[in-house]
Amino acid sequence: MNSKTNQATIFSMLQFLFKKMKKEKVLIIFSFILLLGISFLEFKIPQMTQQIIDVSIPEKSFQGIIYHVSILLGLAFILSLLSYLSTMSMSRVSQDVIIDLRVDLYQQILRQDYAYFEDTKTGDLMTRLSSDVKQLQDLISPQSLKLISSLFTFIFIYIFMLLQDTTLTLLITITFPILYLLNVFFSSHIKAAYQKVRASTSTINNQMQNGLTSILLIKTFATEEKEVASFNQANQQNKKDYLEAMTYQTVFSPSIDFINYIGMAIVLIYLGNEIIKGNQTVGSLVAYLAYLRMLQNPIRSFTQMISRFQQSVVSYGRIIEIYESNPKITSPENAYSLDYFQQNIQFNDVSFNYNKDSAVLNQVDFTVKKGLVTALVGVSGSGKSTITKLLERLYDVSSGYISFDGNNIKDYSISSLRKNIGLVSQDIELIDGTIYENIIYGADNKKMTDIVNAVHAANLSDFVNSLPKGLETQIGERGIKLSGGQKQRIAIARIFLKNAPILILDEATASLDNESERYIQESLDRLMTNRTTLVIAHRLSTIQQAHNIIILEKGEIVEQGTHEELLTNNSRYSDLYQAQLS
Repeated sequence: MNSKTNQATIFSMLQFLFKKMKKEKVLIIFSFILLLGISFLEFKIPQMTQQIIDVSIPEKSFQGIIYHVSILLGLAFILSLLSYLSTMSMSRVSQDVIIDLRVDLYQQILRQDYAYFEDTKTGDLMTRLSSDVKQLQDLISPQSLKLISSLFTFIFIYIFMLLQDTTLTLLITITFPILYLLNVFFSSHIKAAYQKVRASTSTINNQMQNGLTSILLIKTFATEEKEVASFNQANQQNKKDYLEAMTYQTVFSPSIDFINYIGMAIVLIYLGNEIIKGNQTVGSLVAYLAYLRMLQNPIRSFTQMISRFQQSVVSYGRIIEIYESNPKITSPENAYSLDYFQQNIQFNDVSFNYNKDSAVLNQVDFTVKKGLVTALVGVSGSGKSTITKLLERLYDVSSGYISFDGNNIKDYSISSLRKNIGLVSQDIELIDGTIYENIIYGADNKKMTDIVNAVHAANLSDFVNSLPKGLETQIGERGIKLSGGQKQRIAIARIFLKNAPILILDEATASLDNESERYIQESLDRLMTNRTTLVIAHRLSTIQQAHNIIILEKGEIVEQGTHEELLTNNSRYSDLYQAQLS
């Protein structure tokens, strides 16, 4: 990841942002027109002050003072109005661009393969979607627009000062290369420091996310103090990284300010001497000091923006990593739609490995016939769950192929494939919402009668009716307010509503007590009716009626057949069955 971040540059970041801002070009053009007006007014206002000091006061003309003050206030009012309009228009641009960026980024994350989320920490992704996106937003904020306004003002004033007094302007210009060298020196150090800050911030977010989602584990093992100590260590590292970055930043700004004071000293000495000689006026000195501040403002703003740019380019690099991460498992062009299959699902000489060193499946061949129940049996790590993930194309096979009625699974669109498969697993995925929202998840435009029927079929009716708010009851994050059996029945109701023709049961009753298992098994029996079912079973008593039982060991099929056939063989399945009976 760091290689991409290091390759990110301010130029490439600005190119990226300008591309995102294209559809806001009308507002941006309007903002730039306003900026020209603001720059012109900021240039004119000191001239009114000079007129009052050099003309109206020496002539003792109160009317002249009122006249020039009136113009000054009028210009100031117009300046405020233009500043308001430019700020509001740029705020609109900023919000629109960032909303589009955040939505695009979230969509890009959801497009990634299942394996991507196994290798990427959730807290790190959350940091990129929030803090890193916010960092880029600061670059197209009204504050950044003010910097552009200051640059226009700088150009106006610098040309004017050159025309008025070339010597003085060139003397002031001597300070500019010094400012540039300071910027070059500090920018690389600030960028590297904020890379460390981002990394340690991601570590903090990961620890928070892991802690808050594993609260039951923490409570049952009484590891609160250990978790707090680990969290404190991560925060101390973040503090160290942040103070390192702030050290460079706090030295940077005063250094720039000191150079700016040198510029002021040059103006005071030069024009003070010219006033003594009678070549300049006090009004011109006041005006030039005002102009000097306006020349220094862009540079001062630039020094403030340097650290922001360096932080932002780090965030940009982390965001680009997501944009450049493309899923390997995709639907082909002109993909078929899996509307139904007529005969069977075939695993043809299928092998799979997560890495080059270890094979999870090795040349597996078996058939899942339409409308029948196929069971997978084996010890943990034998490849059972991997087979179900390959069937959903969460992974692609390393060799061999999976087919539906002879057509390669890769020829179908991923969405149509997964819409035809319903999964009930031991680990239930629930959203933080109501029972109703969890049941209808992924099932659009379902009638209330369909929902009621699904609730009844899943043996969930009595539980729902016992709740004051019924289906509108909040279940808490990850269903924390529910028992394991209640979560399982909600998941089964969801699959009833999805009404997929292919069903995968991945140890769906493994972690339940006998009473809960009885209710769940009843609803599963209903769910399996007239469906093609692939069952992973821990308790062999639940799969005795399966039409085909496949025994897996170390990623290979060692035997398969019906319950009676396998017992007659008196081999591996028979050993497992007798072990459970005893």
